[in-house]
Amino acid sequence: MKRKGKTCAVWALLTLVLFAQCASQPPVFSEAEWLQRIQAADSSLLYASNVTEEGVFYNPWLQRHRTQKSGSWFFHKREKYEKLSRDQYGPVSNDYSYLSDNNFDSITFAGHASMIIKMDGQCVFTDPFFSNAALIAPKKEKIKFDFSKVPEKPVVLISHNHYDHLDKYSVQQLAKKDAVFIVPLGLQKTVAGYGAKEIHELDWWQSVKIGAIEYTLLPAQHWSRRIGQGGGKTLWGGFLIRGSRTVYFSGDTGYFNGFKEFASRWEIDYAILGAGAYEPRWFMHYSHMNIVEFLRAADDLKAKYAIPMHFGVISLSDEPLFYPLFEIENAVKENPLIAEKVRPLRVGEYLRIQ
Repeated sequence: MKRKGKTCAVWALLTLVLFAQCASQPPVFSEAEWLQRIQAADSSLLYASNVTEEGVFYNPWLQRHRTQKSGSWFFHKREKYEKLSRDQYGPVSNDYSYLSDNNFDSITFAGHASMIIKMDGQCVFTDPFFSNAALIAPKKEKIKFDFSKVPEKPVVLISHNHYDHLDKYSVQQLAKKDAVFIVPLGLQKTVAGYGAKEIHELDWWQSVKIGAIEYTLLPAQHWSRRIGQGGGKTLWGGFLIRGSRTVYFSGDTGYFNGFKEFASRWEIDYAILGAGAYEPRWFMHYSHMNIVEFLRAADDLKAKYAIPMHFGVISLSDEPLFYPLFEIENAVKENPLIAEKVRPLRVGEYLRIQ
């Protein structure tokens, strides 16, 4: 009984410590100072070694440092946001029947970072996420996707190992379609374990050509961790997709000097950029872009069109599911020139590639 009492006391003490931490003020964060740090980063380090002698991947231009209060994000007081209409901003129905049509070049937003690109006779999936949860985090909007509509031998791009981007169920289903997988260093074994047969594992700046399209893994400002894979044990990145048009998919990334560097090397037609999971800023700023940064990144890339993603189906931050669409809508009202470049899509919507 004494031992049980001591255990309860320890748990009570730990609970008090946790709540004391959560009740304290969040770290002070300055957008201006953060932008100065980014702009001061050495762009040449985008080409530097990205792995330590211990085999841990990192971003050499600006390393990630977790604050002592990171854990308190799960319990901190949320800001109040305007309630948005699901009818106005929520998912739209899509039977994806056009995926088998090689003359229907298009980009479809299937929710979160899941994009489906039809181009040059190929069907390309980015971070397919069609299960109903990311580990233990459930989707608020469940997407019914019929894999029978997918043509044989699609190409699947995986940006990193987080559960909302590397989804076991989706990999298994696409593997049945004889999909070709392109993944960052360290992830070949994982996707092979889910049934993938043809896998190309790339480092930053490395490329592989499949048919008429060349795929290049590019640096991104993010990180990796998954059960069974320690922090930084696998690489992360975005992808450049070069065929009859050039499409850039950012994957998960914070705003960084890489966008300007990419624009100096390639002319980008469509930039698919993260624009969600950005609040609170003191916690999310390193890894995810807010709407101001999304627009800044689109300008840096000199892209003809910019498509926002990383929202709409699962709540992994403070802002509501559809809030990025609302903020972009307001940005367009304030500056109509944005409307010429930005192509916001609701989940399930697509645009024809020009």
